[in-house]
Amino acid sequence: MSGGNLSPRQKMIGMMYLVLTALLALNVSKDILDAFVLINTSLESTVVNYKEKNEVLYADFNAAKQFDPVKVTPYWKKAQEAKKFSANIITSIKEIQVKLLQTTEDLKKEEADTLQLKYANNKDNYDIPTNIMIGQSEDGSKGLARELKNKLTEYKTEMLALFSKKQQQQLNIDLKTDDISTKAGLENWEMGNFYHTPLAATITILSKIQTDVKKVEYDVVSALLQKSGKKQFNFDTIVTKVIPNSNYVLLGEDYKADVFLAAFSTTQNPEILIGKYDSVTNSLIDVVDSIPVNNGLGEYVVPTSHEGIFTYEGVLKLKKEGGAEELFPFKSEYIVAKPSLVVSPDKMNVFYIGPNNPVSVSVPGIPSENIRATITGSGNRITKTSNGKYDVKLSTGTPRNVDVKVTAVMANGETRSMGKMTFVVKKLPKPNATFMNRSGEFILTKNQIRSFPIIKASYGDDFVFTGLPLTVVNCNVEVYRPEGRAFDDRMKTKFITPKTRTFFDRKLMKGDKIFFSNIAVKDVNNQIIKLNGIQITVK
Repeated sequence: MSGGNLSPRQKMIGMMYLVLTALLALNVSKDILDAFVLINTSLESTVVNYKEKNEVLYADFNAAKQFDPVKVTPYWKKAQEAKKFSANIITSIKEIQVKLLQTTEDLKKEEADTLQLKYANNKDNYDIPTNIMIGQSEDGSKGLARELKNKLTEYKTEMLALFSKKQQQQLNIDLKTDDISTKAGLENWEMGNFYHTPLAATITILSKIQTDVKKVEYDVVSALLQKSGKKQFNFDTIVTKVIPNSNYVLLGEDYKADVFLAAFSTTQNPEILIGKYDSVTNSLIDVVDSIPVNNGLGEYVVPTSHEGIFTYEGVLKLKKEGGAEELFPFKSEYIVAKPSLVVSPDKMNVFYIGPNNPVSVSVPGIPSENIRATITGSGNRITKTSNGKYDVKLSTGTPRNVDVKVTAVMANGETRSMGKMTFVVKKLPKPNATFMNRSGEFILTKNQIRSFPIIKASYGDDFVFTGLPLTVVNCNVEVYRPEGRAFDDRMKTKFITPKTRTFFDRKLMKGDKIFFSNIAVKDVNNQIIKLNGIQITVK
């Protein structure tokens, strides 16, 4: 194993690895192969242990960056690079192990990826591993061993480059790829490790290299954390935490949450205080509350009595090694709103082209003066008429659908999207021409006809808009009797002309049929619309 602070168990594994490697030169018995399986299992466990230790370091780094981002961030970025370099080399080693198992055991890649060494049938096969690792060469230059060696050399260079030259001298990266001394003399790293080596030993050697890489990662990140001026905290537990930006998400928006590792101590709880934090003096002013903490987690509970947006801030006090305390400030906000009921008919979200379409816009917990509404489509306008009330005016070329989008200005000045609602765009329905509030064909007395000198047009009493202007611009009047047409006239307004009125008053007879035809009106969009005619039989 590599140097550094190793546990007795890890030292024992390292010694067994060296002994078994030497025994390979003498004999490859089943017992030796089984011993390699045992060592490989232990090495895999060591890799997992180092991974957990490294995650604790990264958690410490994240906490340190939050406390002092200006000072810690440059080192934090280097730690992220170290994490990436290590992940890349670990992946490369894992790919080699999978290829060895896949080829030697004649498996599919997916099967080899999950196969444990102890279940391999050809643990003693050395021809295929040698061909893969050494290739058709006498020095291993044509096999994966040379590629791995080059990657390890590059990895070591990358990790050292994270430090200054002076700092590099103080850092011990124990990742050797030098020539190996044997009875026959010096052999290069490739041949010394992988020539004529059975599958069980080859997999184990690669697992050992993985532990070396993870230890290098631990040493490098620890050094970077120390260089950042941040002492490590005493955490003994790591958990995954999910913090959503909001548990309330509008349809059409993305649900977003931060998922991260949180480290805490089960034996030492931090102190969490609510109050005004002064970043200049790094102290808490006017402490107003404290939060009970259990297993490192504090639960903030506040009774609510009225609506609005509320902010709070405070600090988390945590003891470092040596007993000194550090403060970690935090700030957050929440919205208090009354329970609200919104019933929206799915089939009736409609805007009509022409009139002002009234619409109400509100967001629970947000004052109406902080709400902004916009509408899609060129030429379309949405105008605020009062708190929460708007008028929508659509242009004649509006497509089939439009969206009303709503944003809200939060207490901190940030503008947030509150979502959108889609409306179907329709033209105004065709109006009807009426005489005495009747349309189509009907019967009236002469007195009824004489008392109502107006042709009207309307959209009907059941249309959502009332009072929309409809101006009659044309109407032909004809009166027919059995012997033929008895009268005709033309009107350009809704009012019956004096000529027609005179005929109705003096010459209208029982059985006459009055036809109002070619009726045309101008609507709110100044469009001319032709209406259905009216036929009246005189009673």
